[in-house]
Amino acid sequence: MLWFVLAVLSALFSASAAIAQKKILFSMSALEFSFAVSVVIAVLSSTLTIWVDVSGLTVSTIVIIAVKSLISGVAFLLVMTALEANPISSALPLLGLTPAVTALLALPALGETLQWWEVVGVLLMAAGTYILEYRPGHSVRDILRADWTERAHYPIFGALVLFAISSVLDRKLVGGLKVPTATVLVYQHIIYCLVFGIVLAWRHADLRRIVDRSRAVFPLLLLVALLTIAYRYLQLQATASAPVALVLAVKRSSILIASLVGGRLFKEERLRMKLVGATIIVGAGFLILRNVG
Repeated sequence: MLWFVLAVLSALFSASAAIAQKKILFSMSALEFSFAVSVVIAVLSSTLTIWVDVSGLTVSTIVIIAVKSLISGVAFLLVMTALEANPISSALPLLGLTPAVTALLALPALGETLQWWEVVGVLLMAAGTYILEYRPGHSVRDILRADWTERAHYPIFGALVLFAISSVLDRKLVGGLKVPTATVLVYQHIIYCLVFGIVLAWRHADLRRIVDRSRAVFPLLLLVALLTIAYRYLQLQATASAPVALVLAVKRSSILIASLVGGRLFKEERLRMKLVGATIIVGAGFLILRNVG
């Protein structure tokens, strides 16, 4: 049962990171935070080069890592934008829809077909989303229309698609090409820094202001960086000794933990109803992933 302990710890660290991120986003913009935390994580993850050889990759592999990192970097920025604009108890559960989007994208990308449990899982996620966004006195049609037309939700939907594409590329890198996870991690955060840095330069951001704001919240920035590295490492360790589906199911409990604790901490509305919807979404994700790994 060591894998279960590792997965639970990974979920706790992931939830803690999400709550700390939301706290920081009260003081920094999503782009500023994404750049600042990526720099800290890149510095910390560079220490992995002491134990892992990050050289010797083929040009094609580096290109795949670069494309994958670009996609996941934009997805991360969109998640932070969503967290900045939405209550944590609304944004995180919607991000739990990733397994459904990944399963649907895998149809043309990997030539896979949807099994009956995946179809049921997708339908349950739709029901969970409805409950999550339910408003008394509004019809199902009104709620669904509001979901797709609410500008604050656009970053979430974009992140869902990009994370799904990134997951497919992760399978190819780690599963197909057998690239060490630590190697991907090092390159990924270097590219994150470059991407966010270029966007900041393009927008003529005030670097001194970013530095000042980062200093003001540096303890939280460092905490997020350490928690991020920790929960990713623990998840990988758990996956080494247990089916991926079980590990991901336990890991996704971080959505419930962060929604509950963060929702109470930030005094968000309709928390009980949101938790019901989030629970259905997380459970449906386990159903979709039941035969993975």
